[in-house]
Formats: sequence, structure tokens, C-alpha cells
Amino acid sequence: MTAIDGTNTTNSSVSTTSFIDTLERTTASSFGSDGDRIKALRAAYALISRLETPWDTVARLAMTEPALGAYLKIFRDLQVFEKWHHLGSDLPQTDADLSALTGAEPELLARLTRHLAANNLLEEVSAGTYRQTAFTKSLLVPVFGSWPDYLYDGPLPCFYKMPEYLAKTGYKNPTSQGDGIFQYTKGCKGTMYDYYEQNSKEGATFNNIMGSVMTKKSMLDLYPYEEPSDSLPNDSPTPLLVDVGGNVGHDIIKILTEQPDVASRLVLQDRPEVLELAKCPPGVQVAAHDFFTPQPVKGARAYYIHAILHNWSDEPSRKILSHLRDAMEPGYSKLLIHDHILPAENVHPQASAYDLLMMAKLSSFERTESMWEGLLQSVGMKTKKIWSSPLATQSIIEAELL
Repeated sequence: MTAIDGTNTTNSSVSTTSFIDTLERTTASSFGSDGDRIKALRAAYALISRLETPWDTVARLAMTEPALGAYLKIFRDLQVFEKWHHLGSDLPQTDADLSALTGAEPELLARLTRHLAANNLLEEVSAGTYRQTAFTKSLLVPVFGSWPDYLYDGPLPCFYKMPEYLAKTGYKNPTSQGDGIFQYTKGCKGTMYDYYEQNSKEGATFNNIMGSVMTKKSMLDLYPYEEPSDSLPNDSPTPLLVDVGGNVGHDIIKILTEQPDVASRLVLQDRPEVLELAKCPPGVQVAAHDFFTPQPVKGARAYYIHAILHNWSDEPSRKILSHLRDAMEPGYSKLLIHDHILPAENVHPQASAYDLLMMAKLSSFERTESMWEGLLQSVGMKTKKIWSSPLATQSIIEAELL
């Protein structure tokens, strides 16, 4: 029997006590591998959807989750976690303690901390007393701690305006980077990148969160570090790998942990303002480059593009790939594309979310395997192998010239 709120009132053979006890004993360290943990997490997401009534789902979507984002942004503005850290991150704090640290009224903080604890973002050790969690401690790292700011600067406003924009455009798939949901939301002209260059505060936040995305899973988490190697000596002038649009060098740094002697054969390319923050060690070639112009480094063993092509529709992507194709040495050079490949079914929620975020901010999209194959063939390349891992939502396409 189902009640009016969607609750199933039929007696169940499941022992509530033993079920909850099992859940409470399960942590990230309960699994033999991170791949098993990720499978369990996907199953837990599905479990929540089965346990929720329609009202539970509406309450979560309309109130619980939006409030969490708002409260984290408020705590970020008040520098709650930073000030707490200076006292000792593992030291429990009361609402009155946090009020003394920040100047916010204790009554207000009590309402905020209560909701964060109710959703396990803070640990409630006793009534009105809280301890930080691994998540809140992670917000002290600049590249990760910028996410609450970015959430309010970028995705949330764009998703809020998306229904209005699509209604005005007759529900057509956005295709213009200079006239899409982002421009409609921000009231600006030009691309998202133009906007961030003109609005340095939001641009700095965007660069920080991109840093956290780039470091989450590097190339070597998917692709064996020895694969780009060749028989040439480490001091050969022929580049081993060109990291095109490589941000501040996260992937190159990871390569050097495995092959420290190849620094002089690695090339990092990006916009000049990004390269000013480059973290590559001495010896790595760092050069400003616009990937819509001819690739200046010819005949490298590998050209690597991480989270680049999902920013662009097919026409500009073909232009980027054509410049790389023209620089590749037949029978020697390879192209490594590190990006999402959407499966035909059972898409990971992070991958589907990335697809919609790309639509909202860049009028672009994530591609299926067949879409990638068609794109590569259109510029005279083919897929040699796809490297994937259950630990990552992205894969690496190893491509070569036809």
C-alpha cells in the first residue's frame, strides 16, 4: 500500500537496525580498491533514489541542496574555516565560539551550522558544538576552496537562467560560444574566456577551480607513463610530449615523478597569463601558444590535450586538431585526448553534469565514442586505443594519423 506522500506502508522483512548499522560502519576505507568504492558510491546514489518518496526528492532538490551551497558560500565569505584552522581544525567549536571568530550573530550561525551538520558537512559532537570534517578541511586548499565562490559566480546563475534562455530561443541546442546561456546570464558579449579576462576576480576563481579539476586525475592515472617514450636519448632535441593548453603544468609534473630525466623534452603551452603561474621545474620548455594557430613544435612524440575539446563544438575543434595534425610526424607522433567519453547507457552523473555545464557556459558538449571517432576522421586521424579506468570519469583517446 502506498500513502499519499509516496511512502510504501507494506511491512518489510528488512531489519532497520541491522541495515542502519551496516551503513554506519561503511566508510571509504571499507573497500579493497578505489574502483570498488566508486561502484559502491554509484549504488548508494541509486539507493537514495529508491528510498526517497517524491516529497523527499522535492525537499532535497528545492531546499536541502540549494541551502548547502548558500551556507558554504557564507562560510567562505566569513572565512570561518580559515579562522577555525588557526585555532586548530580538530578543535570543536560552539556557535558562540564561531561568532566570536567571525562577528556573525550566534543565532544566525546556529541555523547555518545545524544544516551543515544535518548533511554531514560538519560533525556535531554535542548540541551546538561542531568539529570540522575532511571536506571542510579541504576547502582550506586554495584550488579546491574556490568552489563555493565559483558555484555562485558561474554554474548556479547559468542554470537558473537556462530555462528562460531556452524558451526564448525555441528550445534549440546552444551552439554559439559568444551568444549563449552564459552571455544571457551575465549580460556580456564575447566568450566566457573574454569575460574572465575582463573580470579578474571571477577569472582568478575560475583558474583555481580548473587547477583542482586538472589535478583530480592526471594523464598517468590512465595512461602508462612509458607509452610516450621512444628510443631517443633524454637529451634529444625532439620533444617527447607537448602539453597543449596544459594550464600550470599539473600533468607534466606528474610525468616528471616517473621520468625525471626527460624535463628538457617536455613542452608546456597555454595563454601567457596562465603560464605566469606555471609550476614546472627548471628544464621544461614553457611557451605561450594559441591552439587556434599553427602548432610551432613539429614532430613531437606525443601531443596531449586535457579537457580542451569539450569546450568547443565540432568546427573549432577541427581547427585545433588540424593544427596538431599538421605538426605530427607520420608513423611516429601520436595525439592523446584526455576528456569525457559518454557511454551509450549508465552515464556517470558527473559526466552528464559536465555535459550540461559545458552547454551552459560554452555552448559545447561532451562527446560519445562515435562522435569522437567522427571528429578525428574528419581531420585525417583515427583512434588507436582508448585508455579508461573505473577510478576516473574521463578517458584518454590515443589517436594517430590515417
